[in-house]
Amino acid sequence: MGFRLILLVLLALGPAGCGFQLAECDAGDARPGARLSCPVPGHTDRAFDLHVPASWDGASPLPVLYAFHGGGGNRAAAARVTCPDGDRGNPACLVPVATAAGFAVVLPDGTGSRPLRNIRTWNAGGGRDGWNCASGGACRAGVDDLRYLDDLHAAVGRVIPIDPARVHATGISNGGALSHRWACERPDVLAAIAPVGGANQFEAAGGTCLATGAAVAVLHVHGTADPCWRYEASSDSCIAGENEGVKAGVDETLEAWRLRNGCGPDPAATALPDGVPGDGITATLLAWPGCAADVSLVRIDGGGHTWPGGYAYLGTDRIGPVCRDFDGNAFIVDFFRAHPKAAGGAR
Repeated sequence: MGFRLILLVLLALGPAGCGFQLAECDAGDARPGARLSCPVPGHTDRAFDLHVPASWDGASPLPVLYAFHGGGGNRAAAARVTCPDGDRGNPACLVPVATAAGFAVVLPDGTGSRPLRNIRTWNAGGGRDGWNCASGGACRAGVDDLRYLDDLHAAVGRVIPIDPARVHATGISNGGALSHRWACERPDVLAAIAPVGGANQFEAAGGTCLATGAAVAVLHVHGTADPCWRYEASSDSCIAGENEGVKAGVDETLEAWRLRNGCGPDPAATALPDGVPGDGITATLLAWPGCAADVSLVRIDGGGHTWPGGYAYLGTDRIGPVCRDFDGNAFIVDFFRAHPKAAGGAR
């Protein structure tokens, strides 16, 4: 990522508010409506924010939604990119929408780079046989993000009781690709994922998706005019110097999940409401039949490398346009609410 673009992203997304020593969180810190910032033991400078729903009774196991930032972002950016105007106080952002629906929301940090510690990435796979190392630093350094996710989930479980049937993950770009990787390697943990603008680089580059445990439901969201992570498999990128290797295509990613979840071959197509007529953007929901756990795609024709209904963190000439035809946050949260873990579901 060029230095000028790094500065633009920092200005657009704002600081994460990390870099200082956090006290370890425990169950006594969790209260209805609380917002906590907690370290992950064993992982220096990789904290997480935890938002507890105000409706929680203080004892019942909670559904959990993990939201992963994109490459070059941080946990604050993961929250802000979902906001219609970039204002994290807007009740239409993902965090308030999810907590109002009863979810605990976890916003973790990827691995920082020096000297700009809040330019963070995830190791979502790739980096061999001509496949792009998604996304940059963490992948090239071989960071063990599977271990981090295991430790993160354990750390969250020490603060709040987790409903094991309702653990979900989403994220944009590099964070979306990490959601795919986590579902591949820990299908026993996740009930459903909803990646945005980031395909399954881990599997495309030769990683193994496990065939143990119940199937993971998938809702993938991707724009056909995404210049940063192309809809089709491509080495193109919106960041200078990042076009080193191919990024996985959407169709190939969904076909692999279709086969793994035992779906039929012909998806039903439903046009989503065109909330902004004349903007050149439309969205279609494709849902495959007969799955052990649902596999769906929201194909945003004309949409860019952006969160649907979210924040245009850079200009359209760099990342493409934001789809404002539907509320992406409500759509994703509703998908998660409808997809708890299917007990004993075949793979």
